[in-house]
Amino acid sequence: MERIDKIKSIMGQKEIDLAIIHNPLEIFYFTGNMVQGMLFIPLEEDPVLFIRRPKERPIKKTLTYQYIDRLGEILSYPLSWKNIKQIGVEKDITTLSMLERIKKILPHGKFEDISLEIRSLRMIKDKEEINKIRKAGKIIDSLFAKAKDLINEGITERDLALELEYISKQMGNIGIYRMRNKDNETSFAHILSGANTLVSSYLDAPTGGMGISSAFPQGPSHRKFKKGEPIGIDIMINYDGYIADATRTFVIGEIPDKLKLLNQKLMEIVSSLKENLIPGNTAEEVALKALETAKKLGVDDIFMGIGRDRVKFIGHGVGLEVDEFPFIMKGFKIPLRENVVVAVEPKLM
Repeated sequence: MERIDKIKSIMGQKEIDLAIIHNPLEIFYFTGNMVQGMLFIPLEEDPVLFIRRPKERPIKKTLTYQYIDRLGEILSYPLSWKNIKQIGVEKDITTLSMLERIKKILPHGKFEDISLEIRSLRMIKDKEEINKIRKAGKIIDSLFAKAKDLINEGITERDLALELEYISKQMGNIGIYRMRNKDNETSFAHILSGANTLVSSYLDAPTGGMGISSAFPQGPSHRKFKKGEPIGIDIMINYDGYIADATRTFVIGEIPDKLKLLNQKLMEIVSSLKENLIPGNTAEEVALKALETAKKLGVDDIFMGIGRDRVKFIGHGVGLEVDEFPFIMKGFKIPLRENVVVAVEPKLM
């Protein structure tokens, strides 16, 4: 119940009488149960989980719960409904239709956005969360080592992706990569070679790739690996719900001198990031130092993308979702703290 206590502390500061959590992933975060329904957290009373489905699957009895078929049934639960004036919801992921449904059962409430507070709370990971992300990272390390043995001229980006994904699932990868931004979606890996490393996509990421379908135009294609070309491998692993994300670059034979020089400059940017990713610095300060280094090295025009498709972030938090707080970018002024986990993947295009 420590997480419930933390959100109640935030509610007290914001004078919120009731927080409503309806995102299944965050219901899981607060209760340990992945369900469709609503978690009601009253400031002055015990929380209650209203479950729409599943009804025939065992539930972790970490708190009071009640099965419902319709939202209106929630009102039969004995809460001090008359005292609820200020209601906290996550407006960044609450659809208009969902908000209207909530307003029907709580018509006199004033709705406040608590998205920032909940995302900031989730940004700080506990030991169990860090351990799961670390295990996911170790799987990625093993896959990079395996990729070195598998990469050969003539095999395709997709061939390698299929082989590595199969191995990853043998090692414990769940294979689901959740994102808070529902306009974004991705898959196990972006394995891109040669000219494909420069192809952008609708995904908010510096690389995209051709993919194999116009319905999902990103990721590995049927392009074959060639000697002397860069091969970028960007992998995500979900271990027991928690995601790690990392990128490495490979080459068959010798890398051209021009690319070798770019890699040296990239490693200087990596050193800047490592030096500044410390508690107390804001994510913006870390980003500005990296951008300053890129400009000093003369690569700011190809850092994190090309032209109008350049992305604004250099790194992002990971956890239950791929796109968690903090974002290493200009404008993100939340200070970094101990136990924040960030995927930092600077790229020169």
